[in-house]
Amino acid sequence: MVRHHGVITVGGIYDETGPIDATVERDTVRSYFNLVNSEGGVNGYKLRLIDCDSKYDPSSAHQCAQKLTSEGVLAIVGWLSLSGEQNETPYLTGQGVPIIGGLGVPSEYASPLSFPTTPSLITTGSALGTRAGQIGLKKPGVIFLNANFIQPVEDSFLAAMKKKGITPVDVEQVDATKADYTDIVLKFQAAGAQSVAAFVDPFSYARLFQAMERQGWHPPLLGGGLDKASANQQYDAGCGSSCAVYGAYSATPVLEYTDHLGNPAIRQYLGAVHTYYPSQYAALDVYTTYQWLAAEVFARAVKDIGNAPVSRQSLVKALDGLHGFSDGGITKPITYGTGNHDPLHCLQWLHNNNGKWKTTSSWNCFR
Repeated sequence: MVRHHGVITVGGIYDETGPIDATVERDTVRSYFNLVNSEGGVNGYKLRLIDCDSKYDPSSAHQCAQKLTSEGVLAIVGWLSLSGEQNETPYLTGQGVPIIGGLGVPSEYASPLSFPTTPSLITTGSALGTRAGQIGLKKPGVIFLNANFIQPVEDSFLAAMKKKGITPVDVEQVDATKADYTDIVLKFQAAGAQSVAAFVDPFSYARLFQAMERQGWHPPLLGGGLDKASANQQYDAGCGSSCAVYGAYSATPVLEYTDHLGNPAIRQYLGAVHTYYPSQYAALDVYTTYQWLAAEVFARAVKDIGNAPVSRQSLVKALDGLHGFSDGGITKPITYGTGNHDPLHCLQWLHNNNGKWKTTSSWNCFR
């Protein structure tokens, strides 16, 4: 393992170039490590993250996994590789490398060495589909991001909507590189869509909303992952008092940070990123919060190892033993145990009020 001169080194795979910019997730993990290191580290160790750019390309993601494994990183912590997580989780598991955090792709819940810090995307799909019924969506046009993990997520979303009596008029999959959503909007309008439900990345939402604005179309909208501040600047840029995002509904498995600035854990998170990576502050969102939690969980597990040697085996033992870990209320308490791990199942509802995201519920839990 990379553990020498009082430093523990972990790795992270991130889509740093291409249509997805996950450098903010990388720098969120580093912000937490910098904060911990400034306070003396953990059990005498300083924490270090080395990163590898998966370039929104599965082959590059695999090369990153091989590279970091060959360099002997103790674990993967707080990664976000839309192109790589689904395939590389089994590979890293086969190499004995623990994984903490991630996007929530299905394979991360089918490995005894994966320790998620968010509900699975399948659970989130079920939650959003259920929410569609609660808010009364009718005849939605539905959009999913085209990714190698999306089919079971899509299935859970559509199945939950079906249970609520909702039948989509059209279902589309789009790539993150799609530059213009005008064709999708026109298809939805031609099919008689009365609402939109979506599960795409933050900047794809921006292009969707821009296309809706150009068509003067403002139906009710539900989507996951809509809270990125830098993307929201695009959502309501130049659209006056009737932006497509106004009145939209969303859901979050972590406290919406803009709506909980008085929470001490949220203040610590925001303060660390603002201190160490101020240029990334506006890019924070639900996904960066997952990886902040991953860094917290990792540091807690290292602390729990105590004076014993730090190894992948001792790290996994400490993580398996984590019970009722509190992150200050950012999520429900986290407990792992042995075997595969699926510790979180709860989300809160969000509503956009003239450009501001507001939490409208307590925790809603799904199994």
